[in-house]
Formats: sequence, structure tokens, C-alpha cells
Amino acid sequence: MKIEYRNLSKTSFGELHQTFNEAFSDYLIDISYMTRDVMKNRAIKNGYDPDSSVGVFDNDKLVGFTLVGVDYHYEKPSAFDIMTGLIKEYRGKGIASEMFNFIKPRLKAIGIEYFYLEVLQENKPAILAYKKTGFEIVRSLDCFTLSLKNYLLTEQPRLPIVIKKIEKDNIDKFQLFSEWRPSWENSFTAMKRVPDDIDFYSAEYSINKLGLIVYYPCLNWIMALLVNPEYRNMGIQSALLNHLVKQLEGKVEMVKLLNIQSDDENLIAFLKQSGFELLTGQYEMKYKL
Repeated sequence: MKIEYRNLSKTSFGELHQTFNEAFSDYLIDISYMTRDVMKNRAIKNGYDPDSSVGVFDNDKLVGFTLVGVDYHYEKPSAFDIMTGLIKEYRGKGIASEMFNFIKPRLKAIGIEYFYLEVLQENKPAILAYKKTGFEIVRSLDCFTLSLKNYLLTEQPRLPIVIKKIEKDNIDKFQLFSEWRPSWENSFTAMKRVPDDIDFYSAEYSINKLGLIVYYPCLNWIMALLVNPEYRNMGIQSALLNHLVKQLEGKVEMVKLLNIQSDDENLIAFLKQSGFELLTGQYEMKYKL
């Protein structure tokens, strides 16, 4: 075994995806949707910086990697673990820690203050390892799926709203509608970086912006479901979701809505009433560089 750590500036997504398939063959969640192109587009969405990322090579074969995104999170220059994978026979040898140690000098050099990651709450060994490294839990996030056959329209809007498709250049004003900061994966800057199709639907009444729903077909994710605080409890949320479900009928059987802050009781209650089911829970964790 001849282990070497390098950044990923010269590593193709074809090579990364081949290693991904080996590394995630025993993952707790089905990741069969993650083709090479999906993996690449998701990385771009999350601000992928190959020079700040690391690959583990054994005699020039890629056996593990950490893809790192760079952006702002909580108003601070930050980095994000987009994806970490390590082929099974290389686990338990301290390689994951060495990958992180390899990344840190580069991140400090470009002014990064915090490193964030998301980890499944049932992955106790990983959480323990991250805590030993110096990570702390920031918040709990819930992930949901909706089988379209189980969808229920909960209420009708109480205003004569119009729902229309808008361009990504027109979404900034909707950021103020969120009661909590979206996760890195669902941030407005991530939406703007999406390299392929992404759908934005705005609910409007006269000149007023009432809400927004964002759907990313590549990942089959609802990235945002936001309502103007002045118009909550008026059926706007339900109307936006209903509009999207109608657009998806005959195209997909289910849709995901990930990383809802676990203490948002109103949104979670609405999702469950609409037919969503809890898929899993994650922790957002951070490390101060």
C-alpha cells in the first residue's frame, strides 16, 4: 500500500464517480440516482473547488476523496464537505483524518474561517469521529420524501394569487421570507450556481410577492418552499406545492425535500399533512479553522 494525498485539480469526474460507486456500495441510503453527471452538477451547485479538495491515491488509483465547496455560510467565508467517500478496505486506518489535515492549510490560506459538513444522525461512529476532530453540532435537519400518489391538497389559497415561473436572477428578494438560514445545499447561491435546469415558481398577488417554491429536476429535490411572513396561514404554501405536484405528475413518482430545520414545527406539520414522510435526520456540524 502506497498512500498519497493530492488535490483534485487533475482528477476527472469519471474517475471520481468510479471511486464513488465503490465507496458508497454499503451506504445507508439508496444513491443509485448519482450518475457521473448528477455528481458533477451537484458539486458545481455546491461551489466545488478542486484545488481545495483532496483525493487519496494508492499506487495512483483513487481510493477515496473529499469534494470541498467554498462560499459564505452564516455570513462567514466557509467551506463545505460536499461529499466524502472511502473504499471499504481503506477505512479505519486514519485516512479520513489525514484527508482533512491535507485540506486545512489550503483553506486557511484562502481565508476560510469555518468548515461545515452534514452527517446522518444514525451514523454514530462518524459523528463521534467528527467530534474528536473538533467539529461541533450546529443544528438538526430533517429530510422528507413525498410519493406523489400520497399527496394531499391541504387548503385553498384565500387570495386570488397567480403562480408563475420566474428566472433565477429574480429570486434574491425571496431570501427574506425564510425564518432560518437554508442549509449549504439549499442556499440561494447554490441555486444560482446550478449548471442545468432549475424551476422557480413565484406566488403573487397584485404587485406583492407572496411565496416561492424551487425544484431541481437533476436531483429531484424541492430546494425551497417559502412564504412571505405577512401572508402565512393563507394557503399560499399549499398552492405552491400543489402547483409543483401538477407539473411533476407523469414525470416522477416521488420528490424529496431535504434539510428542514428540525424545530420548524409549522412547516413540518404542513409537510406531514400533505403526505410527506420523514426519510432521515442529519446534523449540520462545523469546525473553526
